[in-house]
Amino acid sequence: MAHVNLLPWREAQRQRHKKQYISSLIVISIAVLAVFWILGEVIDQQVRNQNSRNNYLEQQIGVLDTQIQRIKDIRSSKAEIAQRMALIEQLQVSKNVSPIVFDELARIVPAGVSFEKMSRSGNLIEIIGISESNNRLSAFMRKLEQSDVFTSGVLSSITADVSTSNAVSDFKLTFSITPKVAPVQNVEPDKGRSQ
Repeated sequence: MAHVNLLPWREAQRQRHKKQYISSLIVISIAVLAVFWILGEVIDQQVRNQNSRNNYLEQQIGVLDTQIQRIKDIRSSKAEIAQRMALIEQLQVSKNVSPIVFDELARIVPAGVSFEKMSRSGNLIEIIGISESNNRLSAFMRKLEQSDVFTSGVLSSITADVSTSNAVSDFKLTFSITPKVAPVQNVEPDKGRSQ
């Protein structure tokens, strides 16, 4: 029995283990590649889905931006229309102010007080005139304060005119038209415009 050679059997077993190892390695490699390929496809699909969602969101954002711009345009035109309507209302009110002012002045100005110059700037009226006596000017100012059309009468100067034989006084009087007669104007007043 000393001459029994077991090497071919061991060699055959080694070859078998080697083939099993190689085939296991190939199967595992294929399985790993399949898993990586499947993971890659899943990730690619998720990326495609996310890109699709992003594109949809970008489209919707574009639609909303367009709607927001329309809303801004509508608000802008609404503000312009409101401003025009306010201006028209102001013009309609101010159209009636001059006759009301002159009617009230004709009613409250006493005899012996006359105007040389009258100017209006917004709701402020300035009168430069002559008074035959201070009592008549005082009566005019009292009636001015009692008036529903005027308010805030301020006598800024009164000087005796000695150049004439009559004892007259030159005066400068400033007062306002009440807001109920002429609402406060937002536009620039005409400076120095005589009425």
